[in-house]
Amino acid sequence: MFEVLQQTETDHRSFYKATESHLKTLYKIKDSFSGVPGEEFVNRYIDAFSKTASPFVVNLDLNCSEYAGDFDRMLEKSRDITEHMKRTVKATAKQVSGYKMNEQSMLTFLIAQEPRFVEHAKELYYDEVGVEPVLWTDEKLRDIPSTTYQTARIIYGLGYDAIHCMPQIGQDVAGALQKAAGEMGNRGTVHVINLTHPGYESVKEDYHKDPVGTINLMRKRALGSTTDVEIGKDTHQVNVRSTGTIEPANRPDEIYQGRRDMYNDDIMIISIGIGPQGALPGCALYSGASIEGIGRFIFQEEEGFSTPEKMERKSRASKRSCLHALNARYSDTLQPYPLDRVMEELKDFNPSIRDVTREGLDRVYKMRLGEHESG
Repeated sequence: MFEVLQQTETDHRSFYKATESHLKTLYKIKDSFSGVPGEEFVNRYIDAFSKTASPFVVNLDLNCSEYAGDFDRMLEKSRDITEHMKRTVKATAKQVSGYKMNEQSMLTFLIAQEPRFVEHAKELYYDEVGVEPVLWTDEKLRDIPSTTYQTARIIYGLGYDAIHCMPQIGQDVAGALQKAAGEMGNRGTVHVINLTHPGYESVKEDYHKDPVGTINLMRKRALGSTTDVEIGKDTHQVNVRSTGTIEPANRPDEIYQGRRDMYNDDIMIISIGIGPQGALPGCALYSGASIEGIGRFIFQEEEGFSTPEKMERKSRASKRSCLHALNARYSDTLQPYPLDRVMEELKDFNPSIRDVTREGLDRVYKMRLGEHESG
């Protein structure tokens, strides 16, 4: 267990207890998905984590949109970008447990005429680690149930382990994704519960009226609900049970409250807002997340793509930062987020954290402290 940790980290013993504790949490989640949609996703993540001891994935969100005004140029660059995505997988494999891709990256490898990219990426990872990674797409399905169902089957057919959807569009849309996931080998479903862009804040305030209540209702339904789903002329009753939900790393106190009040250890909490959005590696994990996603920080420089050597260094530093955070989360004594240690790990890469995220971490620590003292 944790072979990569033992082989590569001189201080692996200080991390071992935390990774072992996190694995126990993941096994509790795993028990909720035996024989149902989500089983494939959870199992792959646990297999990879058990080898690498890494609680983060790389957001492999590269795309050719910059060249969209010139089709020939876009075609050429899509091939270059697809090759860089492969280099990223190979360079980071031993330091991560998987990859998340967005719609733009999926379109890019399809434009490059590499429809088997997901399969090849898993093979590259396997060659380095000895197991396959979890690899999913945050293509946020958001249409009527029939269209969502058809689109999901095609995307699962490309080899992805999970797909995101927008439950705000309707619980029957989430049900359509759930139905497709079950038919395609118990793949995963991820509900995008909470977003970080300013427009969504306006939606919550102007449309939902009760933002906290609406978010908690979506969280509750993600944990289990039944809905009728119309696919063509037929109506199907579907049990919706999301494999995971998206919560923002730059608002760690919301992650903590969601896990404490709603999720417990019944679902994956996935947080992918690390880096430019204001959070540091480990912010979400410390606050209760199951997985963190880190993207541009790993593969991008101001002058272009990072070299394989630098991607490996950045992914190693990110992994160690995440493990420091897990140490604090699972420690026998209450500890705050280890900001100083994380900044030291990342010192060669100009780390920064936004005030709102720092304040959120302080609130998490205070909530944990208050609960400990009262109970």
